[in-house]
Amino acid sequence: MTESAVARRYGEALFEMTAQRDAVEEVRRELADLVSLVEANPALAELLTRPDLDSEQKLTALRAVLGEEAPEAIMALLRTLLRHRRGDQLGGIAAAYGELADEAAGLMRAEVTTVVPLTPEQRARLAAVLGRMTGARVELEERIDESILAGAQVKLGDRLIDGSAAGRVERMRAHLAGAQG
Repeated sequence: MTESAVARRYGEALFEMTAQRDAVEEVRRELADLVSLVEANPALAELLTRPDLDSEQKLTALRAVLGEEAPEAIMALLRTLLRHRRGDQLGGIAAAYGELADEAAGLMRAEVTTVVPLTPEQRARLAAVLGRMTGARVELEERIDESILAGAQVKLGDRLIDGSAAGRVERMRAHLAGAQG
């Protein structure tokens, strides 16, 4: 099983557990906080994967870092991950969990790349158009990239809508190369 499939399975299990308790958003925030903490502390990231420590030693160390107030859902996830030597999957699990939480809330995230920041009006219009296309509420995440020259690229799930000048130039180049060949 691939690492992404493993992360997806753990994410699904955690989502099902938290959905039953109506704690999806709370656990999403706690999981995001934990991932941020691990990413900011290389020693903590290393602790999750150290082969010379057993799962209980790792869990004790994590509880010392997280404190006694650590959420039970997060501690249960860590306990399971460490027992199965999957501590390196935490980031992937958080991403999979977030996708499931978004889906359950009827939300899609779109990554919009432009040369200059969008105005609030442009953001609202783009989100509305994408919402009509998908039937979901769309939340935009903006990126600035001068290499696209003009226009915008929108990544929505696994789909790329390329309305950038750089994309048009590349498509024209490919078309001309095909016409000459």
